[in-house]
Amino acid sequence: MVQRYLKLLKFLDFEDDDIMEVMPTPAAIKRLRTLFKDLKDIESVSKSLQGSDVDLLDVRQWFDELIAVKPHYNAYLGTLWPRANIVHSSDFEAGCVRVLRGRQDRLIRAEKAALLPFAKAVGNEDSTDDEGLSFVERIRKRRRLEQSKVTYEQLKSIPPTSNVVERFF
Repeated sequence: MVQRYLKLLKFLDFEDDDIMEVMPTPAAIKRLRTLFKDLKDIESVSKSLQGSDVDLLDVRQWFDELIAVKPHYNAYLGTLWPRANIVHSSDFEAGCVRVLRGRQDRLIRAEKAALLPFAKAVGNEDSTDDEGLSFVERIRKRRRLEQSKVTYEQLKSIPPTSNVVERFF
């Protein structure tokens, strides 16, 4: 509707007093143009959310960019305090995003607990040949094995929108 108004604006007769009575002021028209530009950015994200190849990492990145442009969007889309109402489980979302970024070694305890249903244990290497290793090498090997014990499956296939949101489209 705003787009249509802005397109038709150049065809209106500004000399007609009847039209000018109901028209917004020039300052209001300038503000409408600015708001329309912001709305196009939001619409772009909204339409992209409906894509079939979108994952939680994409959505978090788009929302963070919107928040960078307009910091007050944090109340609606952000993960910083106060957290947005649209985030059902912030630990789950943050954990998924970290794993999808390849940073699963940075997961906090609450995120690991939220991702537990998706965890898959990786087979351990044989530790029988540890006798030839030095004490420090054994510690390094043990730490490396502990870090790679768990992988998380199918996080890429989790839809970023809930079924409640999908009903509106």
